[in-house]
Amino acid sequence: MSAPLQNSNLSIQNQRFSLLIILIVMMVSCGQMAQTIFVPALSEIADSFAVTAGQLQAIMACYLLSYGLAQFIYGPASDRLGRKPILIFGLSVFIIGTLLAGFAESYQTLIISTLLQGAGTASAGALCRSIPRDHYFGEPLVKFNSYVSMAVVFSPLLAPFAGSLMTHYFGWQAVYELLSVFGVIVLLLVIFKFRESLPADQRKPEPVAKSYRFVLANRKFKSYLTCLVATFAGIAAFEAIAGVLYGQVLQLSPFWVSSYFVAPIPGYLAGAYYAGRLSDNSKGMNHSVALLGAGALFLLIPGLSNLVIGWSLLVGSVLFFTGAGILFPVLTSAALEPFPRHAGVAGALLGGLQNFGAGLAALLMSLVPMHGQLSIGGLCVIMVIFVIFALHYAKSDCDLDKSNLAVL
Repeated sequence: MSAPLQNSNLSIQNQRFSLLIILIVMMVSCGQMAQTIFVPALSEIADSFAVTAGQLQAIMACYLLSYGLAQFIYGPASDRLGRKPILIFGLSVFIIGTLLAGFAESYQTLIISTLLQGAGTASAGALCRSIPRDHYFGEPLVKFNSYVSMAVVFSPLLAPFAGSLMTHYFGWQAVYELLSVFGVIVLLLVIFKFRESLPADQRKPEPVAKSYRFVLANRKFKSYLTCLVATFAGIAAFEAIAGVLYGQVLQLSPFWVSSYFVAPIPGYLAGAYYAGRLSDNSKGMNHSVALLGAGALFLLIPGLSNLVIGWSLLVGSVLFFTGAGILFPVLTSAALEPFPRHAGVAGALLGGLQNFGAGLAALLMSLVPMHGQLSIGGLCVIMVIFVIFALHYAKSDCDLDKSNLAVL
């Protein structure tokens, strides 16, 4: 093959690579923004519906629960019907839920609309893992996921600031109006720009229960899934309580609540960048666990004295998010690699259980009495312990495979 032709093919591949990243980032951003954009408006929403700010933590919890559970439906459905029709349906449901939230006249209506939002963006949440696996394998898959992880963090980085501006100038309802406009833009991009990544001849029409059993029989998948669920639960629990700690306890202004809230995101970005350049994944996992543990301790120690310290929350969250930034792209890729024909189911399990676990953690934060930073610090420490045991479980499986090969 001539050099000009090789360069031309490489250029086309790079363009497709970039376009796919942009589309996936835009799809996932709907869910990321819906999760955090309302945080600066919590006080106004609480006043509007005569509820406490603590009760409003249930908004994030309900969103994450429906976001997690619905993925178990979208994943198998996409393996049967293709990725594109599932995305179109889900994004349409998200837009309906967002519009309903903007016109909500009661707390109950807001909760229902939040459930619809989560159920809609769950389609992108499940398929953002499956679609890359349709195209890539091995190191290119890790690289792709690390780029997506880096890019996706900008949506929660910008969302609280956008929510703060919309709330300040137009009221809290404008937050959801902005979100619905963004949802329509993403839906149009999917309709006109997204090319189906799972051709009809590669779809898997087997029973759903059989598909789930096949994926869950893999010991490494279960280990990596446990790590991802535990880490994301810690992140979601922090996000659920951070707005209350910064705004209600430390009495910071909406601008500074937004600033402190998004401060850990660059840490996640740095972690994901590092993960994309790893040649030794085990070394990266060690660094990830160390950062997660250090972050959890920074959150926990002041809580043992019933304190809330701004710089401790900031440092602890940055360290924890940096460790998560390393862990997510590496373990997501490793968990999906064995399942080229079950990528939808495997992606649904990864996304669904991560977000369902995160929703339970956020709900726990809304139910447990607040004693300084103790509740969030204690939960993050427990999650790190889960990660350590799960990684050890996966390593013991690798050692068992090696010993079996040696015997053979």
